[in-house]
Amino acid sequence: MKIAIIRRKFNPFGGAEKFILRTIQGLSNFNIHTSIIAESWAKNDDVSSLTGQDWIKAEANGKSRTSKFLAFQRSVDHILETHDFDLIQSHERLLGADIYRLGDGIHASWVARLAKVSPWYTRLWLKIDPYHSAVIRMEKAMANEPHLTYVANSRLVKQELIDWYDVAENRIVLIENGIDGSAFTPTSPALKAAEKTKLGLNPNAPTVVFVGSGFARKGAFDLLDAVKSLAEFQLIIVGHDKQLAKLKKRVKEYALDKRVLVTGPQHDVTPFLTAADMFCLPSLYDSFPNAVLEALCCALPVIVTDAVGIADAVTKHHAGAVCEKEASSIANALQIVWQNKDEMSQNARKLSLNYDLGKASELWLNLYSTLINQKKVGTIAHSSH
Repeated sequence: MKIAIIRRKFNPFGGAEKFILRTIQGLSNFNIHTSIIAESWAKNDDVSSLTGQDWIKAEANGKSRTSKFLAFQRSVDHILETHDFDLIQSHERLLGADIYRLGDGIHASWVARLAKVSPWYTRLWLKIDPYHSAVIRMEKAMANEPHLTYVANSRLVKQELIDWYDVAENRIVLIENGIDGSAFTPTSPALKAAEKTKLGLNPNAPTVVFVGSGFARKGAFDLLDAVKSLAEFQLIIVGHDKQLAKLKKRVKEYALDKRVLVTGPQHDVTPFLTAADMFCLPSLYDSFPNAVLEALCCALPVIVTDAVGIADAVTKHHAGAVCEKEASSIANALQIVWQNKDEMSQNARKLSLNYDLGKASELWLNLYSTLINQKKVGTIAHSSH
């Protein structure tokens, strides 16, 4: 079976890319050959260790975000015309795919959420920015492609797809992210204290970790403000972002150098999860972050907003807390979780078992088989006319 997976910029630090790599690894036993179509990619050890995998370059030339967005579609069209794939799976908004996995959620919903919390001039720009208009037009066009199957990675995204674009439920498959539970595991209190010390932190102080790219959207600045108000708490922020320097500067302005560590991007987040007592991702919008799964596997209670796709499960299983994307609400949630840390840690690890990578791989394999059979039937029916 030959499958094309489309991701415009393949960065191994990104959640969508981690998902793709895990999917490829999970399906490698099933004689599935995967080709990744991307404008650019950065390889790391995870990528180079994968076998039987092509990298096909798609161009996205242009001077503006909009022109590059449209150019990528044209380039992908050309690649698909000149290659033979059994299935085409896109992680980008474009036409011509068999499967679209909404790892980035609904753009129209993201713009609406951003407008609610932005000043008037940003709201005005969101309305007239040609890029946002082009992406939303593409989402509408995709909703009108009857052969396209959507894969939602959370109930939040599934419902938004129905609400925003009136997509029929029978076109949406819910496959939540999977994780290899043996890759991220709970650690002992002694090892946790030792790791804090190694990072230059107080081994006895409650420590929060944030892992994510997109500091403004994912609430890194709000979390920093929350920790500023909690004198006993420490914070580790891991991730790549164009506002990295701004965040580091704010840590200095707040005189929090001794209890806030900003690491930048990391190939291996394990030491930082080991050092932490809880995980916080107070995003404005996040369909289903892999970083949360990694934290749960490590038995870290998680604090998220209700705009994060796993929030309902966290509440149901008492594996953390739900907050608003605002410093005082985050601070309150952090304190609640710290007070209930032992129970919530156990619940977090139990919850992580619901997201077994093997089960997720099986669901993907079943979807691939179903769609390939449908395509074969469609081809036979078409040729008989």
